[in-house]
Amino acid sequence: MFIHHYTNIDVLALILKNKTIRFNRLDRVDDKEESVFISKGINLGPYTFVSCWTETDEESIPMWKMYTNKSWGVRLKIPRDNLFKTYNYDDFEFNGLKAVSMGGRLEPLFPPEVQFQQSDFTPPFLTPDYEACKFYRKVIYVDNTHELAENVIHLPDSHHGAEGPITINFSEVGRYKHKRWAFQEESRFVLNFMPGNPASAFNTADFDRELLLSVQAIKSNKELGFSYYDMQLNPKAFDKLSITLSPLATDSQRAIVASLRDKYAPNATIMESNLSGILAK
Repeated sequence: MFIHHYTNIDVLALILKNKTIRFNRLDRVDDKEESVFISKGINLGPYTFVSCWTETDEESIPMWKMYTNKSWGVRLKIPRDNLFKTYNYDDFEFNGLKAVSMGGRLEPLFPPEVQFQQSDFTPPFLTPDYEACKFYRKVIYVDNTHELAENVIHLPDSHHGAEGPITINFSEVGRYKHKRWAFQEESRFVLNFMPGNPASAFNTADFDRELLLSVQAIKSNKELGFSYYDMQLNPKAFDKLSITLSPLATDSQRAIVASLRDKYAPNATIMESNLSGILAK
């Protein structure tokens, strides 16, 4: 399956040079309704980061106009599967525990030092099966996104005490948009983070304390402290990359894109837009 992303040449340069895709927090995307996804008084929007794509192969005039800077725009076409770098945990040891593969290689999308050894945030546990782990999802367009947030969080019954277990169905966050955006036909990769990382204290006496702090932090809507996250791409991701130039591209912009391709992604192809000569400058 191929997916498509509309952006500008300067962003293309960063993607190719750094071999990363930037995930923006929901309050940084164009649909401001997405920044507010409140369940049980907790706003999950600030803990959700997305990278927005579409499976639609036909070029979209609204997408060119909304997400690119006229002649500086490009559209990226790339295979969805194996897009992101994976990490081998086979020989990883942490707090006296050794990673064990249950019937296959353990290849998450976050390195072990992020998954376990840092304490700033809890990353989701993601695997190369993007749909099964809910990393990749098609946007569902609805009449009212706020109604769908109500039951995403389950708080403990009072007899468990104020610090009892809390469950969050993060797979429902970042999934819905109002029907007015349906023209985008959007699919997206979604990262859901929580403040604090109990896994950084796993198998130690501090685990329960770190877990409690993390629960308290999300209940109080604590900020994560960052507004984007850059995911590392598979080193082979650019082998089947196709770059479509803006319908308004100039010869100098064609030369810039060709130079970037030659330097960072020599196997990528560059294409002219099917809308060339149709859109007014």
